[in-house]
Amino acid sequence: MYLRRTALSFCALTAALPAFAKDVELGTILVENEGGQEFFGEAVRLDTGGLMKSGDSIAETPRSVSVIGAQEIAERGGQTVEEVLSYTAGVTTSEYGMDARSDWYLVRGFRPRTFHDGLPSRYGYYNDTTPAPFLLDSVEVLRGPASGLYGNSEVGGVVNTRSKTAATPSENIAQLSFGSHDRKQVALDYSGDLNADGTLRYRFVGVLRDSATQVDYSQDDTLALAPSITWQPSEDTSLTLLANYQKDDQSPLIQFAPLDGTLTPLADGRELSDELFIGEPGFDRFETEQRALTAQFEHRFNSVWSMDATARYQSSDADYRHAWWSYNNYENDPPRYNEDGTADRTFYIADKSLETFAVDAHATAEYRLAGWDMRTLMGVTYSDAQYDSDSVTSAPQRPIDPFDPVYTGAPDLTPTPDAGTEVQETGVYVQNRATWNDRLHLDAGVRWGRIESDTEATAGSARALDEDEAWTTNVALLYAFDNGVSPYVSYAESFRQEVAGTDANGTPFDPTRGEQYEIGVKFQPPGTDMLFSAAAFDLTKSNLTQSDPANPGFQVQTGEATSRGLEFSAQTEWRDFGFDASATFLETENADGYTIATVAETTGSLWVDYSPSQGALRGWSFGAGARYTGEKWDGADSQKTPSHTLYDARVAYETDRYNVALNVRNLTDERHVTYCASGGCYFGQGRSVALTATTRF
Repeated sequence: MYLRRTALSFCALTAALPAFAKDVELGTILVENEGGQEFFGEAVRLDTGGLMKSGDSIAETPRSVSVIGAQEIAERGGQTVEEVLSYTAGVTTSEYGMDARSDWYLVRGFRPRTFHDGLPSRYGYYNDTTPAPFLLDSVEVLRGPASGLYGNSEVGGVVNTRSKTAATPSENIAQLSFGSHDRKQVALDYSGDLNADGTLRYRFVGVLRDSATQVDYSQDDTLALAPSITWQPSEDTSLTLLANYQKDDQSPLIQFAPLDGTLTPLADGRELSDELFIGEPGFDRFETEQRALTAQFEHRFNSVWSMDATARYQSSDADYRHAWWSYNNYENDPPRYNEDGTADRTFYIADKSLETFAVDAHATAEYRLAGWDMRTLMGVTYSDAQYDSDSVTSAPQRPIDPFDPVYTGAPDLTPTPDAGTEVQETGVYVQNRATWNDRLHLDAGVRWGRIESDTEATAGSARALDEDEAWTTNVALLYAFDNGVSPYVSYAESFRQEVAGTDANGTPFDPTRGEQYEIGVKFQPPGTDMLFSAAAFDLTKSNLTQSDPANPGFQVQTGEATSRGLEFSAQTEWRDFGFDASATFLETENADGYTIATVAETTGSLWVDYSPSQGALRGWSFGAGARYTGEKWDGADSQKTPSHTLYDARVAYETDRYNVALNVRNLTDERHVTYCASGGCYFGQGRSVALTATTRF
């Protein structure tokens, strides 16, 4: 009830904003760094980048959007995309604790679909590399349904990572980093002209890392290379070719430890270490290799028409070996331990592959109609992904003492060939923005999408698993006042093909559907890089399967999950201080009427930076941050994972040419569990320290 009362109060405040806006008189604001450029790029990203396919400012976009640029990535010391997103409103990171197999995060209570350079980047599980943050120009988040632009996607939103390419001007930098767990990393970002008139440019971005991790007997090595060339014969035409190669030699890290000894001590008071390794040295590994080629084309035909197109071919392979804590012995006390206190292990082997091709092309028309400034975007998308996993899982065996492990070797296992899966998606979309007097912005869009999923039944043949098509719409309205206040309302829909099979009558299941109602306000004081936003939203995901009471053993598509909440974020400054704050409050409910599993209903963060502009400390900067994650439940409201607060810090010294920074995450080295349920508990990362020296040349 508290959340509903707060939402009503927020709506009343928003409704009163037009009157409020007329009476506000801003004083003189001095901006010392008017260009907003810092050592690694823009201090704060105030545009939507490529996320909305329009480049509009965040302040005039009637949706909840966050863009984390290269400068913020460097300042926070993010070593994964998860860590980059850990100070973002509406996002819960480290869903399953330490897990090198994937980046895990939730947006408004649901797992978003991930994109790279605007194209789908993930199919299946554990068959690809995870992005290296140094290679990224930005990480972009759209909260809420996004099928109007991105097709088959989750109701919570999308996360898009954007590459550094030769199309974007950049400084040459070289970087050397040392950190916890023998972490050693070198990185290079180098660019220049290939001809005298500068119409042909190149850029090379690369990372080489050798590292262990917090977990015993683990590694986190990578080689990532991203060369690109941009040909720009005129201001109206640009073609960029980007190659990507990445090879990761990592360990899975995740252990699936039991509740007893993890979240709660054993009867004798013992607790498992967050460095626990229950696997087998020399056996456990997660080695992935990815190759990709991307083409990005832009052309303006005249004052009205322009077009943009992106296409990518990608292939990857994964050698996945993992031994984890078996799920047997639930009848024992404590559960999942043998009577002598040892733990059985399950051994798993998988050889995985993924091959994808995707393209997104759209034309944009800018014109006036009946006094309105119009921008109409019309696009088509196509993607084809084929993936398989030859795997084998052993029975529980080879017990060890988790408090004093003696490793006994891995069994001989032979993977079983997988039938393979192919997913094809086609979409056509139209998105229009109508603007009146540079103040009133009306956005509306519609998309038709078709998706087919096939699996090979026998060699040389294929059997269709599912064929679906769906229409989705979105509409939003925003009014921008002269003083920077912009209230808005929006409605958006999504669909996702994720439920296979039929009901008792043989009727195939439909895609899940999502819809969101949102009301919000943004405030960007004119002439500043400050941005404040607040939003109230109501999300519903429908067509979820539930047990059919009339036909035992079958399911019906009658279930719904909901997420209602409030979000607040602020990026502001005062004198030599900078502040980045966010808070999210959710009420979630799954199809069974319980809190959605792994979702923290309250999260918040605060980062404060102090950069003296004069005096003896000029050139130094000091940062401190706190990240709060509220309690979580297991999807049945029976097992609670307690809340935790983690603290981060940064000290840096910078000149025009050099930047030396010391970043510490989880400053107090708090032992914490990110989520716990009957199937397992997941340790969060302890303290990590990184000393990074960067030079511009």
